[in-house]
Amino acid sequence: MASHGRAHARALFETFVRPFLISQARRTPLLPKASIAHTRVPLSPRIRHFSSTPIKLKGPTKRSVKPKTAPVALSNESIPARQVRVVDPTTNDLGPLITRRSALQDINPDKERLICVTKVPRYISPSDPQYDELASNYDYIIRHHLAQQKRFGTPSPPRDELSALEDSANEEDDIDEDDIQAARRAPALYVPLHRGAGYIRLPNGEDWIPVCKVENKAEAAAKIRAQEAARKEQKKLAPEGVKIIELNWAIAEGDLGHRLKKVEEFLAGRRRVEVVIAPKRRGKKASREEAEGVLKKVREAVARAEGAKETRPMQGQVGGVVSLMVEGRRGKEAVAGQG
Repeated sequence: MASHGRAHARALFETFVRPFLISQARRTPLLPKASIAHTRVPLSPRIRHFSSTPIKLKGPTKRSVKPKTAPVALSNESIPARQVRVVDPTTNDLGPLITRRSALQDINPDKERLICVTKVPRYISPSDPQYDELASNYDYIIRHHLAQQKRFGTPSPPRDELSALEDSANEEDDIDEDDIQAARRAPALYVPLHRGAGYIRLPNGEDWIPVCKVENKAEAAAKIRAQEAARKEQKKLAPEGVKIIELNWAIAEGDLGHRLKKVEEFLAGRRRVEVVIAPKRRGKKASREEAEGVLKKVREAVARAEGAKETRPMQGQVGGVVSLMVEGRRGKEAVAGQG
């Protein structure tokens, strides 16, 4: 009986169900024409396919700012001048005009160096893209610069090599005002030499002549080390800020002792303390004797802190609003006291 039922179900499947499945398979294939194995799926840049941790989105990166360094003084051959004036180390007088080469020959290169103490004018160097154009027209700039000096009544002393240029500037009266303004803003020109450093030529046609000093290398290095040590020590001993302690003339004995203890701690830490004493807004009013007693105890607490002192006269009147500015031992005094 059971086998008869299975045969009946088989016949129904072959008659109705199987033809329907075959027709549906022809209409909609089970797999797409393009094989999945040969289809490239672009990877999303925001999805890490082989990681289970969430991605961390970074904001716009900021360029790191390099710390500014102190400008290095020009020395020896790096001084861009053909002639210099050297300060006498003994009399501190300004010496005569000499060549840079002669000044370098007068010093001991192993122990001394020639440094420039004059501010270098704004100049354009050969590495600038506009250098060639400016250098080719520099005589034109000089001529207009001389015309500007003549117009404003500050003529420069004539030189032999500039006499022709100056004469031409004097003869030409119809010089354009814009050209004069451009000449006023023109930078100096660095003129390179075949041997050694070059020199700076000013817009008026003259050479830039700096003031120089002879510096002892060992003394300069020791001075820099001392300044650096003093800076570090000052930074170490520098107070964090002014601490303000507020009191009132009718303050309780225990509260006063607690606050004066804080004052002594701040002074021992080499900090500045401002003690402000004011009348009590509500409650008991202090008498003259009580107010003077509070002020006396404050000054006794300051005296107990070694090296502490008042840095300014007391401001205000006893019984009103009083301000005392005190400071602990600082700087060399603190170092000497520790020794």
